[in-house]
Amino acid sequence: MDYAGRLSAHLPLATRLLVVKADGSVLVHSDSLSYKPLNWMSPPTTFTVDEVDEERASAGVVELWRVANAKTADLLVISIHEILHDSEHELGIDPGLQKDGVEADLQRLLAEQIELLGEGTRSCAAST
Repeated sequence: MDYAGRLSAHLPLATRLLVVKADGSVLVHSDSLSYKPLNWMSPPTTFTVDEVDEERASAGVVELWRVANAKTADLLVISIHEILHDSEHELGIDPGLQKDGVEADLQRLLAEQIELLGEGTRSCAAST
């Protein structure tokens, strides 16, 4: 995988999880580093599957993806050597995140019940 844009980046050949979302986002994940992708392209994008030239084919490339950002000159080129699993899922309309409170509510509740954290614990507000 090669990225060219605000900087240049290269990911060596390895097993990766590629996610192509309906909004045009493309994310490249590994099994490490938690939830963060190693690289990504945010929408708006153009996504094309290019012909694999002879040189790339002889190196084992079976599919070549080009993802370009429509607003910038950023380009993500993904050379696929093997497809272990391919699936597509229609997720439907996103109802959005429904929050039950905000961080300020959590801070207030904690300050009101600071004794639950153990003997000798005091809130910062109580010590000022």
